Amino acid sequence: MSGGRRISEVELHAFVDGELVGAEAAEVEAALATQPEDLRFARAITDLNDRLTQHYAPVLDEPVPAGMAALAARAARGERRWAPALPRALSITAALLLAGAAGYAAGALGRGEAWRQPAFVANAFSAHQVFVPEVRHAVEVGAAEEKHLVQWLTRRLGTEVRAPELNEHGWKLVGGRLLPDRGQAAAQFMYEDATGRRLTLYVRKEAGLMDAAFRFAERGDCAAFYWIDRSRAYALAGRLDRSELMQLANSIYAQLGGPSAGQG
Repeated sequence: MSGGRRISEVELHAFVDGELVGAEAAEVEAALATQPEDLRFARAITDLNDRLTQHYAPVLDEPVPAGMAALAARAARGERRWAPALPRALSITAALLLAGAAGYAAGALGRGEAWRQPAFVANAFSAHQVFVPEVRHAVEVGAAEEKHLVQWLTRRLGTEVRAPELNEHGWKLVGGRLLPDRGQAAAQFMYEDATGRRLTLYVRKEAGLMDAAFRFAERGDCAAFYWIDRSRAYALAGRLDRSELMQLANSIYAQLGGPSAGQG
């Protein structure tokens, strides 16, 4: 995608749908940063997907009417007395199958399945898993030098970053570090509670994706809420249950200038 070649529509859809991974995703993301028209189109696709999901999710969760389900079942068994209605029944069966597939897709969107996740979410999970077990080298700069830490990370990321205050929730800042993210700089802030549990907030500058509300993701026993707000991408990860993690994410989101995250 070098040399100014325009990104194809197929590539854009694959990128937005999360079908591109690794180098392919990074390549498209880098190209979008230099091609405003394609970036606007990608954002329009993302917005349309979100609107369709929000609009149809309640309908897709509704049970199939008993009469329709019975008719489809009888047609599938090949009962002769239903032969005149077979074309209609087959149409209904096809509609039910399509609705089921659409319902699964909508559910996957709501749950934040991996194939819909931006690449930075996987990086956030990986960084969490690598550094949380560390005892002596969990962070590069400790909380005692928070002002220096924030200034350093802001300079390196090229966008303002802050370490949210979570003391009222029982979590204290341990410190932070600089991380690589596909040729760009990213930051990780680490927090710890009185029981020794650890939480990380991953931050990177985001130029290729539009603002997005909270989404939930899981990897093994680790969970995360992630979002994109004003050209910055965030992922809050920890081995916490969803409700506790959401409470902390809401607090962070509010401190960084966003509205309440809701149920994600």
